[in-house]
This record gives sequence, C-alpha cells and structure tokens, in this order.
Amino acid sequence: MVYKVVTDPDSRQAKLTALAQREMQRRDKEALQNILNSKSGRWFLMRLLDKTKINSKTFTGNSQTFYNEGMREVGLLILDDIKYLGIEGIKLKQKAELEYIETQIKAQEIAAEQLEGDDD
Repeated sequence: MVYKVVTDPDSRQAKLTALAQREMQRRDKEALQNILNSKSGRWFLMRLLDKTKINSKTFTGNSQTFYNEGMREVGLLILDDIKYLGIEGIKLKQKAELEYIETQIKAQEIAAEQLEGDDD
C-alpha cells in the first residue's frame, strides 16, 4: 500500500480542496457582484471600507497602529476582490464612491440648513 502526502497535487484530498476553493471563489464573486449591482449594497460596501480605515492614516504611535493596519488589510482584500471582477467591478466601485460622496454632501447641506434654522 502506498500512502500519498496530502500536499501531493494528485491526491484526492488536494483535488477536493482545490474544487472547494474554486467554488468559494465563484460564490464570493457572485455575491460581490450582487452587492455592487444594488444601491444599498454599494452603500454598505462604502461604509464597510470606511470602517476599515482604507483611506485614513493608521499610524498612532502606539499599539493601536497594529489594530488599524489589520482593519486596513481587510479593506485592501475587499478592493482586490473588486479588481478581480474586471472593468465592470471597477466601474461599479466608482459608482459606489460617487453615490457615497453625493450622500455625504447632501447630509452636510441638510445639517447646515438645520443649524441655520436653529439660529432664527
């Protein structure tokens, strides 16, 4: 009887693992496309990326930096997944960014109007 090492690419376990990984990648891609194709999904994605501090400075001068960098790494992984969607994924990400900025501007305008109304 010959035993194969699990790392042998021809082993049954290695083939099953590769198959499972391909299926997870397919499902991840499909789910991300669904998120990006919905306005509420794009909003959620942008909020999530904000929470990962993807566009923020993460250095604090203490151990909080390590936590911040870990969060940022998650955001970078999400951005990599979007890149793997190709041009359409990038366009949808840009659409999400524009919608997010427009919402923030609108919220600032509403807040300013509220403050002006309070002064009267």
